[in-house]
Amino acid sequence: MRNLVTMKDIADELDITVMSVSKALSGKDGVSEDLRAKILAKAEELGYKKAQSSTIDDGTSHNIGILIAERSMNANATYMSLQQPLISNLTQLNYYGMTEIISDETEHLLLLPKILKENKVSAFIILGQMSKEYVQVLKNSGKPFLFLAHIYDDVNEGGIITDNLYAGFTLANYLIEQGCKTIGFVGNIQFAEIVMDRYLGIAKALLHHGLDLQKELLIPDVTDFGEEISLILPDKMPDAFICNDCRTAYKLIHNLEGLEYNIPKDISVAAFDDGIFADIGIPKLTTYSINYNTMALLAAESIVLKLENPNIHIGKKVVHGNVVVRDSVKKQK
Repeated sequence: MRNLVTMKDIADELDITVMSVSKALSGKDGVSEDLRAKILAKAEELGYKKAQSSTIDDGTSHNIGILIAERSMNANATYMSLQQPLISNLTQLNYYGMTEIISDETEHLLLLPKILKENKVSAFIILGQMSKEYVQVLKNSGKPFLFLAHIYDDVNEGGIITDNLYAGFTLANYLIEQGCKTIGFVGNIQFAEIVMDRYLGIAKALLHHGLDLQKELLIPDVTDFGEEISLILPDKMPDAFICNDCRTAYKLIHNLEGLEYNIPKDISVAAFDDGIFADIGIPKLTTYSINYNTMALLAAESIVLKLENPNIHIGKKVVHGNVVVRDSVKKQK
């Protein structure tokens, strides 16, 4: 039996994006008439059927669920930074993102989200970390899904992630190149694997350069359940701190300045995610920037591909970032 033709097949044949194919097939603006004609011709040539999805056909087939754990909302800026571009990219593909916040109680009691229980979506994206037991409950719903920003490899559903260990290594390596020999980390490594991986990357960079990893410089910013707590700073300060996100870095700088430290003259500070707090304070933060738009685009295109052909295996797609140098890190003499 011939495999079903997907939008990706058409995109690959013409060496264009899935987004362009989707716009052409749905009659949307954003592609030239010449390209639209080529796409429609190629779709007909390959035998593409627009309504070939095996999902429900009751008017909800263009709704995609976006599930976010409640505890992740305030404790990790990564997940919230992905939500809006994900919805925008789904809209460009003629789908509609429906967000549901999964309460701690719902996750603990292993209850289905309302949008799945009430059959309001034909597929869903798990944005961020949830317990493996709860992921299994979601998988048992039988609807296509994928992971975004966190993944369980043994669940075998595929997803879009960033290499957080590499991110930690890269940011720490930059600080070491600036002459920093002691580096503290502000973040709770027990709260989420994304935080753990970043810390392990920092540890790898320190060990790679023959520098000590000092456990007393590991400072939690939230509880294991994601509740914000006061920062308890060490008696002996390091050359630099790396924070799990920009909001935490902003808070740390405020605390350090209250103790009459000058940033970056006395202590350098860097952070992950390049969020809104990177630019609003003085000094502006040096960060590791993650391309959320690319992650969101890949997630939107991938979930649409799974809807077109539920048997397709998306695999794990890794998006890398880069260090954005601003004013919060000073080269040591």
